Amino acid sequence: MPDWLKGNNDQGSSNDDIDQLAKTINDQSSEQRKITDQFNKAMNNFATDRSLETCLDALNLAMQLANIRGKLAESYEYYARQLEREITKLRRVSKT
Repeated sequence: MPDWLKGNNDQGSSNDDIDQLAKTINDQSSEQRKITDQFNKAMNNFATDRSLETCLDALNLAMQLANIRGKLAESYEYYARQLEREITKLRRVSKT
């Protein structure tokens, strides 16, 4: 897990943190697309076969998809907080 997500560091961010955040979001988005494709295939298999095995495969992929989407949501929330912090700093600087 990235350091920025572990500590929920509200003290500010460095360029390395932002770069790591962007990489994490891209990786998670890529993983989500991959799992979504696998899930769609598993659901088609389940619709055709209707066996316990195909049901469990689809369920497993659905849980993986929910997990990665949760992580992606956390990453975007962190990114939004970082942007809000930067906007606040810029407003303070522009007022002076």
